[in-house]
Amino acid sequence: MKKHNIQKYSKKIFLIPPFYFYFCIALSIALRFIIPQTNLIALLPRIIIGIPILTCGGYFVMHSFFLFKKSKTPESFQKSLCVVESGLYKYSRNPMYVGFVFILAGIALLLGNIASFISPLLMIAVLNWMFIPYEEEKMEIECREQYLQYKQRVRRWL
Repeated sequence: MKKHNIQKYSKKIFLIPPFYFYFCIALSIALRFIIPQTNLIALLPRIIIGIPILTCGGYFVMHSFFLFKKSKTPESFQKSLCVVESGLYKYSRNPMYVGFVFILAGIALLLGNIASFISPLLMIAVLNWMFIPYEEEKMEIECREQYLQYKQRVRRWL
C-alpha cells in the first residue's frame, strides 16, 4: 500500500525540477524581448537588488547540494538514506528550491522586466503542487518518524 502512495505522485512527475528551472530562465529572457514595454525597472536598482538576490539563491542551491553529497543521500528521486537536518535545512525543508526561486527573482530584476516575474511565480507553483507533495510523501514512507518530527519543526519554504 505504501508503494501505491508513491505511485500516486509519480504520475505527476514529468521532468526533474532543474528542467523547469531552466525553462523559467529562458521564459524570463524571452519575456524581456516579447513584451519590451514592461522593461520598467531602472538599471541601478536592478543591479543593487538583483545581484545579491541572485547570489543568495546560488548559495542556497550549492549549499544544499553539498549537504546532500556530504550525507551521501541522493538529490534526485532515488531512495533517501537519511533526513538532512543541518545547514540551511534547519530553516527550510526545501532550501534548494528556495534558491531556484531567488535566482529566478534575481534574473527578473536584472532583466528589468516586470513580466519576467512570472517565472519565479511559475516555479513556486510547479514546486509547491508537483514536486514537494511527492517528495514529502516519499520521505514520510522512507524515513518515517524522523521525517515527521523534522516536518513539524521546520517550515516548507522559509
